Parts: sequence; structure tokens; C-alpha cells
Amino acid sequence: MVMHIRGLVGDGNDPDPYVKTYLLPDPQKTTKRKTKVARKTCNPTYNEMLVYDGVPRGDLQQRELRLSVLSEEGFWENILLGEVGIRLRDLDLAQEKMGWFALGSRGHGTL
Repeated sequence: MVMHIRGLVGDGNDPDPYVKTYLLPDPQKTTKRKTKVARKTCNPTYNEMLVYDGVPRGDLQQRELRLSVLSEEGFWENILLGEVGIRLRDLDLAQEKMGWFALGSRGHGTL
């Protein structure tokens, strides 16, 4: 579940952020999930479940959840505001994990 993001930094204007996730590796991009766009905010609240039905738990343990926060820019390419990789083998998937994850730039911020 994606709940809140705090302290996003844009280009001087408040961004229109949304969250996109993948379970990596995913060469076909079949695990892509997205939240709705939150308009003009640096501290969005989503409270959206991004469900991965049909993925066996053993398979999940071998994956990384790649979470990217982007700003919707209309007809232009969306702007990456930050991302984080969460290694699922480091989590107890039978237990709820609630906490803040630090967003980094592309290629950084892996937990």
C-alpha cells in the first residue's frame, strides 16, 4: 500500500506526483502498477493498494520492488522526482511493513 510521501522537490512549482511500481526483474513490464495523480502538492496522500496477485511468495522473495515517484507533465515526458528499490527478501512478507523509505535519484536509494 502506498500511503504518503513527504518533502518532494520540484522545479519551483508544486509537482503533480504519482507513484509507479515494478517487481524487478521484469523485462516485459507486466508488473507495472500506478497510483492516481495527486495535483499540485509536495506532500501527497494516496492510500492506494497496488496488488500483485498470482505471484508466488517464493518468487516475491527473489524480487525487488522498484518504486518511482514522477510528476505528470501533460504532453511532455514525465519528470522523475525520486525512486527507491526495496529488496523483498529483506522483509517478512507475512508481516505489515510500515515506515518511510528515502527516495534517491536513478540508480541510488536501494535498501
